[in-house]
Amino acid sequence: MAEVERLARRVDSARLRLVARADSVRVAERTGHTDTGAWLAQTTNGDRRPASRDVRLAAALNAPSAPEPGDPTAGESNGVLSLVAPPPEPELAQTAAALDDGRISAEHARVITSAMAELPERLGTEARRQCETELLRLATSHAPAVLRRHARRVLETVEPDEDVVDAHEESVLADEEARAVEAAAFWIKDNSDGTMTGHFTVPWASGIILKKVIDAMTAPRRRATSGGAVGTAPSDLATLTGDTRVDQLDWQHRRGLALADLLARIPTDHLSTKIAATLLVTTRLEDLRGQLTRAGRTDAGDHLDAGTTRRMACAAGIIPLVLDGASQPLDLGRQRRLHTEAQRLALTTRYDQCAADGCDRPFAWCEIHHLDPWAQGGSTDLDDAAPLCGRHHRMLHGPDWQHTTTRRQDRSVSIRFYRRT
Repeated sequence: MAEVERLARRVDSARLRLVARADSVRVAERTGHTDTGAWLAQTTNGDRRPASRDVRLAAALNAPSAPEPGDPTAGESNGVLSLVAPPPEPELAQTAAALDDGRISAEHARVITSAMAELPERLGTEARRQCETELLRLATSHAPAVLRRHARRVLETVEPDEDVVDAHEESVLADEEARAVEAAAFWIKDNSDGTMTGHFTVPWASGIILKKVIDAMTAPRRRATSGGAVGTAPSDLATLTGDTRVDQLDWQHRRGLALADLLARIPTDHLSTKIAATLLVTTRLEDLRGQLTRAGRTDAGDHLDAGTTRRMACAAGIIPLVLDGASQPLDLGRQRRLHTEAQRLALTTRYDQCAADGCDRPFAWCEIHHLDPWAQGGSTDLDDAAPLCGRHHRMLHGPDWQHTTTRRQDRSVSIRFYRRT
């Protein structure tokens, strides 16, 4: 599978080189198309939007390096030198080469080109090359979505001042938020058969709140008490909808029922000014007050710019995340068997999803597992807690699997499973 994927990526690279060539010789003008994207869509019998994205990526991968400030040859267009000098190497030659070799995908390349375009203009060629090298290193071991989060702080590769890096990340996130607001859209149509179909595009912060609500409503194994106990009663969704078949439905159908139930319960007569879902954002008090600008990390695995965080704080109650202290005891030792709701909230600052290696099931679906079993003297402390989805929790306690636990620098853990032999 890995070899087939690598071959597909190399084919994508060859295709993008052809697209770049077609764009450079202005083939669209000779064929009567409005631009290269329109020509590509018709030539390949594809859709216009992805074709235009491919044209932009191809152009970015083949764009020449900008001349260094003070370069005596910069801007020279006449004379012997300009006639014999080789064409400048593309700025993103390393990225193009990695795509040629199949080490990264076109989506990785898209993230890298975007991150490089967002770097400060003051950076010289060598500094930009170092940033590209770091992005390629990350791309070989991270999915594009994860790479995008790391890419916002790639400036720290060459910039020692953390405040400058924070300001750059904040600027990138603010630009993303502005583009997201411009792209926001909604449509819904009556199918005339008792159903309606719709589509929406909203900024990430708004969408993740809806996702958290739906995840919580469709979690396969609901907690029976706020203390974190795992019950065997029907899910909340079955209770709310009165449909006893919920456990036999596919996940897409369950989420559809959850959304329908959510929409039916919106208090339209007095819409609340509070945000219903709890979205935890870890940030500094100075940033919340507007004195500084530093992105805040959410419990959903991504970051919000300081402006969006302050705006959401105006519409929602502030939940102080007390990591220790008498008001919210998070390390309980042997005093309690089950983890508390406060501990679950604190764990969201470390985990976005199941702690099992490679599992992407959201934190809302997970149960809190004692890394050192309670029955064998384990404690109900944060460092002894990890979220596991129902499947991996059963695997961990079952006879067919063994596992290893790796502790990361941020005090979270990764659990890798192996079948017993």
